[in-house]
Amino acid sequence: MSKLPGIYEQEFEHRLYLVNDQGLVRGQDVVLDNRTSSPVTPAHRILPGTVVVRQRNSDRFTDALSDRGERNLPAAISSLAPADGAWGGSVITTSLASGLGFAIPMPVAVADNATAIDALNQSQAFSNLFLADEDQNGMVRIRTRSAGAPAYVHVQSSLDTAFGANGTAAHGRDADYRVSDSLGELRDLKGSRIHASVATILAGHFHEPHLLHLTPEARVVLARRGSFFRR
Repeated sequence: MSKLPGIYEQEFEHRLYLVNDQGLVRGQDVVLDNRTSSPVTPAHRILPGTVVVRQRNSDRFTDALSDRGERNLPAAISSLAPADGAWGGSVITTSLASGLGFAIPMPVAVADNATAIDALNQSQAFSNLFLADEDQNGMVRIRTRSAGAPAYVHVQSSLDTAFGANGTAAHGRDADYRVSDSLGELRDLKGSRIHASVATILAGHFHEPHLLHLTPEARVVLARRGSFFRR
């Protein structure tokens, strides 16, 4: 229960989302976007133990289920130049790790991005683990089907101008998931939605059923940081 003298008194449910201090890692306070929603009524009151994530292209955070939130990203590599006739007859090797590459011969008919992308995706060995498409700059892009920090790809071609003489490597990225550790009131005394600052936890020993908005992806990221979950 918290009270603002002379104005109002409010109560909220205390959720036992932490088992103990084992593996507890606290993060900096973050600002919740005023559109963040709680699954517990009232929706504007973000309870401690709510899983939140950084919004795309923003410094503010939102609930982990929001479509405005970041998601784990795959490892992705783009070619140095658009595909052309020189790609025909070349060999592209994609790797998840050193020594684990898949060599894909490019048909002689490959002459542009569309035919190169089709040739890559037609390879069963390639398509099981990777996806080829065109990026926003008009280059051939190769992405891992898995996402998150452990995702890795290295791409090399027998044509140096495609992906560089030594090839190019990239890692995936985890979205910034956290657990709120204080109450976030996203409505002022006039009833207008406002942003609010909350304390956060990066990792800890959690009572899983008591966490709000815990998604499978958020659970994986929190576990990767060293979190434990008790059902």
